[in-house]
Amino acid sequence: MRVLMFGAVKDWLYRGNMAGCSSCPSLEKVACIGLMTTNLESSGSVLRRIRLVSSLGIVLDGYNLSVIAVALVPLTRFYRLTAGQTGLLASAMLLGSIGGGLAAGVLADWLGRKRLLLWDLVIFMVFSLLSAVLNSYMWLVVARFIVGLAVGADYAISPTYLAEFAPAKTRGFHMGYIWLAWSVGAVVSFGLGVMVVDWLPNAWSWRVLFGLATVPAAVALGIRRVLPESLHWLQDRHGTSRIGGKKIPEVVPMRRWLLATIPWFLMDFSTYGLGLLLPLFLKSNGLTSITGAIVGTGVAALSGGIGSAWAMFQLDRTGRIGLQMRGFFLSGIGLMGLAVALWLNVRVFALLLGGLMVVNLLNGSGPGTTCGIIPAEIFPTRIRATALGISTAFSRIGAITGVFVLGFAEVRWGLGAVLAIAGAAALLGAGLTALWRVEPNQAPLPTSTDVLTPPNVLN
Repeated sequence: MRVLMFGAVKDWLYRGNMAGCSSCPSLEKVACIGLMTTNLESSGSVLRRIRLVSSLGIVLDGYNLSVIAVALVPLTRFYRLTAGQTGLLASAMLLGSIGGGLAAGVLADWLGRKRLLLWDLVIFMVFSLLSAVLNSYMWLVVARFIVGLAVGADYAISPTYLAEFAPAKTRGFHMGYIWLAWSVGAVVSFGLGVMVVDWLPNAWSWRVLFGLATVPAAVALGIRRVLPESLHWLQDRHGTSRIGGKKIPEVVPMRRWLLATIPWFLMDFSTYGLGLLLPLFLKSNGLTSITGAIVGTGVAALSGGIGSAWAMFQLDRTGRIGLQMRGFFLSGIGLMGLAVALWLNVRVFALLLGGLMVVNLLNGSGPGTTCGIIPAEIFPTRIRATALGISTAFSRIGAITGVFVLGFAEVRWGLGAVLAIAGAAALLGAGLTALWRVEPNQAPLPTSTDVLTPPNVLN
């Protein structure tokens, strides 16, 4: 019977709709979806494709959110930008990703994951191309803002989509994979940036960097078209979260909301605030040339990727919370140490770069990986994407705050103050993670019916 049922719905699995179950009565349809969930989780090839397509979206996010740090170097020359204009352009995508994360999260819980995964890439491609051809500074800011809408949408949807297919025992590995992909995108942006900024004039280099993002986006769009809808979402939609025909109200403890939002805010405050402006910081402080600043920032990003690769294999062994606390704490101590070195007038580029590499390694092995995973694992199905969208919005607000606060601190008090403030934010993140800890390691994803069982909502 199990084989016959699965055979009857296998076409549905790859078309992403309910055609294979259209004739089932409601209760049988729910049972059919549950059966498909079990079979799909055991299908390694399908899971690998879902992991790949989720990761491609995050690669694009890592590339675009990092490439602006490189593009700002020729853009400031081409447009003769003031400090305020530079900050606005650097923050445009981040501002857009706030709205994108919030809107896409709600829509993905309402309309389904797959539909949003397709449309966010279409929007991304169109406005990335426009970013490459526009000649007006203000229109460029608008275009990057809309690219940010698509980036924020993918942050809310891709981790949710992958989490709902990955088996509980290995979910940490699969989720860690997509955040490693973010580092890959960031490193590629700096690698291409060095070549493009060196080889092309200011009027063309940033255009090429923005336009190149459309190539992997087109590949990702083609793959996403043939993937199935999330079975968790379908199961919730078709009756398992209802009693007497009415939806069960969601009851989520406040500590889960705090854990999902505030540490990610603090992580992005320090990492984005520092990372997006680091090439300009290094050059303005006379520590290296333009090329050296870009290369140095790229190498620091690479070390973060190494940390994420290590964390990917630890998430299912040691859990998320321990890695997050340790990464926050040690990276905070490292940033404080670099700040003290600069205050003591130890202004050696190699020392600063080495220190930043260690800090990024520690961050990548902890909050740089876990902050985007935990929100996808601790909320019920019906609000999972919404919760991740809200968490994404908080993280983007932290990044924007970091860009302006750390930019102001560098002008007013110097690079040492920038590092000290970023370090303090990381240390605070460690403490708050410990205070609000909820460990999702090896646990099944919460469903809407779980809220009726007190032991599932008391932590």
